[in-house]
Amino acid sequence: MEKKRVLLTTSYGPNDLGWGEDMFDLLKSRLSRGHGPFALASHCHYFGLYVIAENISNPTTVLENPHWDEFDAELKKGYDVVGIQLKSLHTAKIARMVKHMRENYPNVEIVIGGYGVSTLGQPVPGDTNGDAVYIRENAHHLCREEGVCFMRKLLDDKPIDREITQYNLPMTGFSLNAFRRLQVHLPIILVSLGCPNSCDFCNTSAFFYHQKIYVATPEQVYRYMKNYGKRLRTDRMVVLLFDEDFFLNPEFVRELGRLIRSDKKTWGFRYFAFGSMRSLSQFTAEELRDNGLAAVWIGVESFQTGEGATTDTYAKRSGEDIEKMFRELHSHGIGTVGSLVLGFDFHTPENLKEDIDRFVALKPTFYQLSPLTPCPGTALYDRMLEEGRILDTYKWTDFHLWKDDVYKLKNFEKGDIKKFFDYAHEQIRDLNGPPPIQVMENALESYSNYKNCNDEFRKYQSDQARRMASGTFSYLRACELYHSSEKVRARAEQLEKRYREEIGRPPLLSRIASRVIARRMEKEVQKPPEEVASDPPPRWSYYHQNGPDDKKVYVRKNRDQKEARPYFKSRMISRAR
Repeated sequence: MEKKRVLLTTSYGPNDLGWGEDMFDLLKSRLSRGHGPFALASHCHYFGLYVIAENISNPTTVLENPHWDEFDAELKKGYDVVGIQLKSLHTAKIARMVKHMRENYPNVEIVIGGYGVSTLGQPVPGDTNGDAVYIRENAHHLCREEGVCFMRKLLDDKPIDREITQYNLPMTGFSLNAFRRLQVHLPIILVSLGCPNSCDFCNTSAFFYHQKIYVATPEQVYRYMKNYGKRLRTDRMVVLLFDEDFFLNPEFVRELGRLIRSDKKTWGFRYFAFGSMRSLSQFTAEELRDNGLAAVWIGVESFQTGEGATTDTYAKRSGEDIEKMFRELHSHGIGTVGSLVLGFDFHTPENLKEDIDRFVALKPTFYQLSPLTPCPGTALYDRMLEEGRILDTYKWTDFHLWKDDVYKLKNFEKGDIKKFFDYAHEQIRDLNGPPPIQVMENALESYSNYKNCNDEFRKYQSDQARRMASGTFSYLRACELYHSSEKVRARAEQLEKRYREEIGRPPLLSRIASRVIARRMEKEVQKPPEEVASDPPPRWSYYHQNGPDDKKVYVRKNRDQKEARPYFKSRMISRAR
């Protein structure tokens, strides 16, 4: 029997902006927001669709970021099953896509997956068109479980429980905003889904009913790392490990670290992961570094809760205090992404400012500052609904970080949280400066810690810290000359002086890059800001086109590329296409 043809797609663009920024640029709109010409830029993919496509044997197309006409043109090629990844932000768009298929392609079997599925059973008050109900009643399947096995069962693609491989996923790209065409690639590996911490505002934890579902073992993660090392043609890279709290399982962390250290060729493999104060306190910073940690996302959320009880509940801190944790991580060259929530019920104008000031003083490498959002399907939303605090104007297009007017706050008026949001980003900009400065300071701290060690592995770590410091040295001159903050200019000068004292004269390549970046930044500072748009380029990826044993992937990128090409090996740094 001929296998069913599958299309996996995202919503269609263009997209709205979030308080003036492209919500789909993770760095510029969130993790390094507010730095103007010194900002970083990024592009990410809908990785879940690619994991599914790689792991079913049916001929499958992944269509990412289409316009409406491109979505319809793809449907005309004839598919038996169409799966759509639903972000609640795009509920109205997805309803339109489902309606179009039901009316014009009645034989297509429609599958809706993604974290937005959990909100369909509890539509927000502003869903006056009934889009959630329409999707719920007209899609043939709603997936609220691990997606690969769900699709294998749906397609009768046996054995259902075979390994979920991750060899051909596209990579996240990062760049300096002034050098967007020159991108650093970071692979992504999915380790697990769900989280037992049960923070009351967290949709990703609630989606899997506060359970943790592993999709990869340490041995598999290590194997995928080595695969991406070959693709990038490097033995030094950072991999993004997706796991809501990777460090809850110390045995997993230590076994992956042991595997990385077991071969000198993989000593340069490091990873970014998500953690919590509670789980990280099971390790020393040095042990985390030895086990491969390059950077960690820590949910600070607030300094105000302490050990006291509050109406709002989340994975509260335990063990060491958070300032000490950040200092120790940074001293071992481990970067941080700190997140802070604005607008808890216990927040007042006075203590929210205190939260922000203490957060800025942590000097997180990257950061996320987000107004509290009650999301349907979470305990927080249920409580707000019971208390009559959800506003009638709350609509699907409010499902993002950049708003403060979907529920009644206890101690703030409408628009107040936006002022604190802006204040926080101004403080980070004017006191800490852009992320490369944090990276360099952490690298110098790490180099200082390890430079006199006799252990071979520690010597290697010291060398890596020196390389990182030399790379980020190239960014200092631009900050010293053109940054708007006197304190940031002074900080850049101090770091340059420290580098020369501890390491010596920068390498020739760093000195050349320093001049190039400074010249470009001078132009960026002088020219007016570009108009922001949110319309990521489309991408077509084709899997198993010649049968289940065909492992080749063919990709068509952007609208000007007319034919799909084999998905070639990548380089660590390349020009964007």
